[in-house]
Amino acid sequence: MAVLILASGRCSHGKCFFCGYGRIRGFEPTSENVVECFRKFFDELNDDEVKVFGSGSFLDEKQVPPKARHYFLDECGKKGVKKLTVESRPEYVNGGVLATFKGFDLTVAMGLETADEELLKRLNKGYGRGEYEKATNAIHDAGCKVRTYLLVNPPFVVDVRTDTEESVEYALKHSDTVVLINMLPHANAPLAKLWVNGEWNFLSKWEFLDVVARWNKNPRVEFDQETYRFTPAFADDVKAELNGVGEWYLTHPHFEVWQDYLLRWYEPPKDRILLFLPCANRKPYSLSVTHKGIIEALGPERRRFHEVMLSNAGVIPREFEDMYPFNCYDWDETQETKEIKERYTEVTAERIKTYLVAHKSRYKAVTAFLKYDSESYKGLKKACGELDIAFKNLLSKETYDRIKDNPRPLQTEEALADLGEGIRWCLRNST
Repeated sequence: MAVLILASGRCSHGKCFFCGYGRIRGFEPTSENVVECFRKFFDELNDDEVKVFGSGSFLDEKQVPPKARHYFLDECGKKGVKKLTVESRPEYVNGGVLATFKGFDLTVAMGLETADEELLKRLNKGYGRGEYEKATNAIHDAGCKVRTYLLVNPPFVVDVRTDTEESVEYALKHSDTVVLINMLPHANAPLAKLWVNGEWNFLSKWEFLDVVARWNKNPRVEFDQETYRFTPAFADDVKAELNGVGEWYLTHPHFEVWQDYLLRWYEPPKDRILLFLPCANRKPYSLSVTHKGIIEALGPERRRFHEVMLSNAGVIPREFEDMYPFNCYDWDETQETKEIKERYTEVTAERIKTYLVAHKSRYKAVTAFLKYDSESYKGLKKACGELDIAFKNLLSKETYDRIKDNPRPLQTEEALADLGEGIRWCLRNST
C-alpha cells in the first residue's frame, strides 16, 4: 500500500475543537501545483493500492481542483492501481463526484468522531448524523465503501466506554470499516488548552487498548493508538515566561504536562544505563561547558547510556532538551531560600520516583553525575531509597569534598576523571 500525504489548501471547515490539522494552511492549490505533487508521487509509485491523507477533503474542489483529480485518476489507471482510499467531509460526497472514480475499488473515509449529536455540536464538527448518513448512502449506492473514524476519549464526553460502545454500534450500521482513534492533543487546537490547564487528558496507549479490547476480534474494527508521533507541543499563544524561582516555576503546568507524558506515554531506549545529570544555564544543555565535558567523557560509549537531566523543570531525557519549555527557562540558584530548596528536593524526588516506577525495567542500571549537596542529588537519593533501588554517583564523595568550593566543580579535571572511571566501571559491571 502506498500513502500520499497531500498538503494542499486547508480544510474548508477548520473549526473542529480537537483538530490541529484543519487549521494548518498548506500551499494555495491550483490545478498545476496539485498535479505537480501527484506527478512526484507517481514517479515512485509501484503499488496497486493507494491511500490519500490530508487536512481536509480530497473531494473538495478547492483543495483538489477537478483537473488535478482527473489527472490523479488517469495516472492511477496507468499505474495499475486497483484500490483507492480518500478522505472527505460528507458535504462533498455526491453521486457525480463518485462516478469519476468508476473502475476503482474506492473507499471514502469520514470522521464522524462520535454518534452523540450533542457532543458533535460541542466539538464544533459542523455536521451531524443526518449529513453523515446521507453521505454513506450515496457512497454505498455508487458501489463504494465507507470507512468511519471515531475518537476514543474526546473532550466533554461523560463516559468514555459508553460513548465508544454506542458510537461503534452506530457506525458499524453505516460503514464497511471503523477506525478507533486515540484522541491526542494537537498544538493548534483548542483542545490543547484544556489539556495544559488540566481539564482533559489523553489516554495512555494501554488505557486506550483496554477501552477498545472488546472489538479485538472484529475484522471490521481497527485501532489507531497514535495518529501522529506524539510529543507535547504548545502553540505560541500559550507559551509562558518561565524565568524565576519559586513554586510557580517549579510546578508550572507546562512542566507538569511533560512529566505526565513521560510517565504515561514515553518509552525510554531499552537496555541502556540510566545516567542522571545536572541541568545548565545554557540551553540546550548540550551546548554548555559542563555538558560538553560530560559528552566528551562518554565518548564512543555514549550510546550505552541514556542521559536524563534533573532540573526545576523536571526529569528531562536528552532527546527533548531543545523543546519548549526545557529550552527556554531559567532558575537562578542565588535566589533560592531554605524553604524553596526543601520544596525543590521534595518535588524532584517525587518526579524521579514516578519516572523510575514507570521505566526502571528498561534500564540496566541507575547512575548519576551530580554534586552531593545539590537538591537534585538529594531528591535522587530520597527516591531511590524509598524504592530500594541502588544507584551509583560517578563522582566520588572524596573528589567532591576536594573540589566543591570551585565555582564550577563538575567542569574540573578531577570530576571528569571520576566520570571517565565511573563510565568504565559501569561497562564492566552492567550486564
